[in-house]
Amino acid sequence: MRGVVTGLAAVALAAPPYPPTPIGRGPRFHPPPAPESVLRGKPVGELRCTSARERSGVHVEVFARGLVVVIPSGIGVARPLVRTGAFVRPRGCTYPLRTLAPTGVVEVARGAQLRVGDLFDVWGQPLSRTRLAGFRTTEARPVRAYVAGRRWRGDVRAIPLARLAQIVLELGAYIRPHPRFLFPRGL
Repeated sequence: MRGVVTGLAAVALAAPPYPPTPIGRGPRFHPPPAPESVLRGKPVGELRCTSARERSGVHVEVFARGLVVVIPSGIGVARPLVRTGAFVRPRGCTYPLRTLAPTGVVEVARGAQLRVGDLFDVWGQPLSRTRLAGFRTTEARPVRAYVAGRRWRGDVRAIPLARLAQIVLELGAYIRPHPRFLFPRGL
């Protein structure tokens, strides 16, 4: 029977190359978008809360123990702001990096030389060889990072938030990193 796909071949053809990863439950998998100081527009290191500028997109995914850690909307957005469901609309100042939707898309001010460590600082979450948001690991099994699907061998905090970059951070179980992301128009 020519042209008929059966058995395991049919399953292999139907399976996506990157199976969906479930979102973890509990507060460590759903961290808040910002500490109170960011909500009030206070400086974070050298970063200041200012009026909006032209921005480009970076996609960041975070996994811990084989599950998704949500990157929330509202990172880098000071009060006043408007929440519409899962989305945030700034009404005041924002930082040179921000999230407006819980998709992992980070909007970065064009021309800003920012790094993943800056994102975690504004987010108010720890990031090091042994810390990833609310999770800890050991020096023997450090936090792993991938950029465009390739392993990053340097300091995870030093990964550039370059225009249209696809960045994956993970701790624990290996999750096959996506090499690219389809960004919304305008980013």
